[in-house]
Amino acid sequence: MKQLLTVLFYTFTGILLPLFASSGDFENRLREAESAGDRARVAAICKEWYASGQYSTGLLNWNYNALMSVEQNALLFTQQESDTYPAMLLQYALDVRPDVHIISFQLLENQKYREILIGMEGLLWIPKDCSMSDFLAQVLNPRVSKSTTKPVYFGSMTNKNLLQADKEKLYLTGLALKFSPTAFDNVATLRYNFENQFRTDYLELSFEPETDPVAVARVNLNYIPALLLLHRHYSATGETDKAARLQNLSLRIARAGGRETEVRGFFQPEQPASDILTAITPKALEKNMKKVSDKLYAADTELTNGQYETFLTDLLKNKDFEQLDLCKTAKTDWISLLPKEIQNLPAKQLFKHGHPDSPECPVQNVSHEAAQRYCAWVTQVYNASPDKKKFKKVLFRLPTETEWITAARGGLKDAPYPWPGGFYVRNSKGCYLGNYDSKEPCGDCPAQTNPVIASADPSQNTETGISGESNTPYPYKIDSNDGGFFTVPAASYYPNKFGLYAVSGNVAEMIAEPGKAKGGLAG
Repeated sequence: MKQLLTVLFYTFTGILLPLFASSGDFENRLREAESAGDRARVAAICKEWYASGQYSTGLLNWNYNALMSVEQNALLFTQQESDTYPAMLLQYALDVRPDVHIISFQLLENQKYREILIGMEGLLWIPKDCSMSDFLAQVLNPRVSKSTTKPVYFGSMTNKNLLQADKEKLYLTGLALKFSPTAFDNVATLRYNFENQFRTDYLELSFEPETDPVAVARVNLNYIPALLLLHRHYSATGETDKAARLQNLSLRIARAGGRETEVRGFFQPEQPASDILTAITPKALEKNMKKVSDKLYAADTELTNGQYETFLTDLLKNKDFEQLDLCKTAKTDWISLLPKEIQNLPAKQLFKHGHPDSPECPVQNVSHEAAQRYCAWVTQVYNASPDKKKFKKVLFRLPTETEWITAARGGLKDAPYPWPGGFYVRNSKGCYLGNYDSKEPCGDCPAQTNPVIASADPSQNTETGISGESNTPYPYKIDSNDGGFFTVPAASYYPNKFGLYAVSGNVAEMIAEPGKAKGGLAG
């Protein structure tokens, strides 16, 4: 369990640290009073703050649970305003855990405050003129700190860099980590705190409006490491109802905080790597990923029907019917999209470049949540594979809008289209360079068996025809003038300089923000 704790804490700490839009006036006054060691004034300000009603109930509930995560008379080191001053408000205005000694890392930057604190908290064994790093080292030194009986905890928002040297001695107990040179059953403590001490009703059903719900949702993400650890415990002990509740609660918190894809990956059924379908291998995934920046890679094509079908087949194999029902695609009646005059033509004429439902064409009619679940699944496939891999761990996800634009531009700053020489939609023969809903006929393109597929290097200025043939034997043109009436295979036309196909044209592509898509539409 301890090993799992370390992974979870250091995975989430650093990406979940929130910035909260707080009641600035009260917090500024509290900072001044605490810095001066005037606890009487601190108490008066907290009572005034509570009476004003200018506080976040969600943030108070979070800090209540943080205080309930520590032992009696503990030293609790906090990192930010959002996990310091609301906790003080609870202590001084509502008499919630006044025994806990809150120490702010922000205030510890001030040496004068460190000197005041040493006397106030009975830390007389620490030199008054020590630096902040020396102060912390003294607190965590068992040979020195044994003169005090106060246990030491760190809030879950604490900067991980401050704790890196002692991370093996940190044990998660809720919304705090206990420093302990000797191992103990922190999972039992976590379970007791969650089941008997915490207030969780506000996480599952909230009736009170928040002035800044986005900020509160980000703060709540700090619950995730504890919930995942406790979920693992409930699952191992066969307490399925409790495990299911923890899973639902974790996903609810993650969804509100914009981290559902990452968190959902923890709840994928744990299977031996040999039981996971290997049609999408790490080697194949790596081959298809093109570097966009130091730590960002993008798939070279839109997700294909064949790739997505592998995902659905795996869900079916593992009898995950609930997720299968959510992720299934809606079918399109392609014939009904054609002019009535040609709907009765043979399929080989109507779909001369391949059927849109064929494995090599991009998948369509997928919900945003289904796309996120595919990302979580393919992340698991890669990370769990015993095959030789370029990366030890990766995270597949939908790109942000900014990331998509960066990848689509392919290194071009001002060109409106992604291909080299990207100020035109046609090549020198008048052939379209993407699958658009074009109205004008193509230029003098040479006839080909499969005119759509053209993967030659555009830097060689290859004048390969990439549109529909100009002379059609049919009374109506059954494909758009740009080469495809419907969607075309994902690796069609020319890639941009990053090696990415169809970032302009073919199908629109989802991004991380629900309801938004980028790129073009099929002709």
